[in-house]
Amino acid sequence: MPSYEVKGKGKESNRSRKRVYSAYDESEAITMAKADGTIVESINVLPDDPPTEAQLSFAKDLGIVIPENATKKDVCDIISCRVDHDKPVTDRHKSFARMYLVEHTEFVGKRMLFNMIFASLKHPSRSFDMVAWFTYRVYRQLVKGALDVPIKGPDDPIIIDIARELESDTSVVKSIGKYEGSDLIWFGEWTAPDGSVHIGGSNRTLAYKRASSLLREKLNLPSRASESPQPSHPKATQTLRGHHTSSIESSSFITWIKILIAIGLIALIIWIFK
Repeated sequence: MPSYEVKGKGKESNRSRKRVYSAYDESEAITMAKADGTIVESINVLPDDPPTEAQLSFAKDLGIVIPENATKKDVCDIISCRVDHDKPVTDRHKSFARMYLVEHTEFVGKRMLFNMIFASLKHPSRSFDMVAWFTYRVYRQLVKGALDVPIKGPDDPIIIDIARELESDTSVVKSIGKYEGSDLIWFGEWTAPDGSVHIGGSNRTLAYKRASSLLREKLNLPSRASESPQPSHPKATQTLRGHHTSSIESSSFITWIKILIAIGLIALIIWIFK
């Protein structure tokens, strides 16, 4: 997101002032300046900081080809995606960030962007937006991530109506606040392409149950007879494959011990009666 230097005068003081705003475009920067009590006289876009030598060196070590004209922030996100095994966001996700005025680069990772959006919405003044975003993410879960669905974003009237109802319940708002942004990418248990089993945001919380119930009711979505067991804490993002493998290995080890003991007893009996 570019930064703009705005020069003008204060509406009340009539004194000259110069301020910098981060905005998606020039018109938004002017709007922000006016809201800040500035009579805008001129506006200029400021150049972004270039990447540091340390960034470029680290990127080279990772085998990353840095795009031409990439900025310091761009390279930071490019490296983070590689190191954190994050994946690029889609234009659809970027549009949500723009809706909520969340600053990001073109190279931001999906988990990082979801964390940034939710962190912004957790501010007390944005409680309703937080509930609407959560409700929309639950909807995306219920439709299994399909894109050919009627509701396209958290500003849909149905999502707004449900969010209003949920926000009136402080226990639901508190329940939503316990999640992390990346928890809202997916809820429950799923299997990755490499076969590892993962657990996303909990679908056993009060917030999830209330939101999913209202969504099913208003949209006539089929109810689920049962859902996979989930821990009550929403930050359950562990991988289960390692635990499963450990259990199998422990079981095999115990079996071999039993076999060795049996062989020893048989040898002892033969020796005694020899």
